Amino acid sequence: MKKTDKGTVIYQKGETIIREGEKDKTIYFLVSGKVGIYKGRKLISVLDKPNSPIGEISAILETPRTATCIALEESELVAYKGGIDEIIAKYPKTTKAIIKSLAERVAKSTEELGNIQSENQTDSQPSAQKMQKEEKEVESQTSQKENFSIISEIPDEYLQKFLSTLTEKELAIILTKSSDKIKSRIEKHISKRKMDSLKDIIIFYSKNGLSNAEIEVLHKKIEDVAQAIAEAENKQSQK
Repeated sequence: MKKTDKGTVIYQKGETIIREGEKDKTIYFLVSGKVGIYKGRKLISVLDKPNSPIGEISAILETPRTATCIALEESELVAYKGGIDEIIAKYPKTTKAIIKSLAERVAKSTEELGNIQSENQTDSQPSAQKMQKEEKEVESQTSQKENFSIISEIPDEYLQKFLSTLTEKELAIILTKSSDKIKSRIEKHISKRKMDSLKDIIIFYSKNGLSNAEIEVLHKKIEDVAQAIAEAENKQSQK
């Protein structure tokens, strides 16, 4: 790895950028090149799109890295050593790039899931009993998504840090749809001034409702964070 005059860093092919299990709050953004994401020895994803964030979830939550990132070719990156705190303080627009990346992952996962479901329906027609069971599961999952009950899985020590990465719109959506119990928990981590600034947005969503797409994207983002925390804590308990 070498630094450039522009303030970026260059990793040669085969060099490790992030190592699974290490605790480091640096968030990277890809300028050029190609980076492989590995779980153990298995390649699970490849990043080659400029401005793609790397290592953002574990950095935001200050948990051990959940995957290893290796340069698949000479790759140039921007490294924010101060993590999400540095980005929010100095480069608020960069936070949107992180959120956009998470939304794109959701869209890709949704498309893949739709393809799998189409193949399954072509292969065999489910029985009436199976269809009823699936409908109930979908209703249950929809209910959980709409009220963002998955937030209850995020421990307090990580919740405030996660909430700081959300936009006002996302916070308003969660507060509009969540149960009183979850609202109360969230409000403990938000200043009165912030809550006052959210009132008009909350009123708007309460009157006009929300699209399924908005709920789906935000729920998947929270789900990814909750899963990353669970994996990190599981690894910690095994040590």
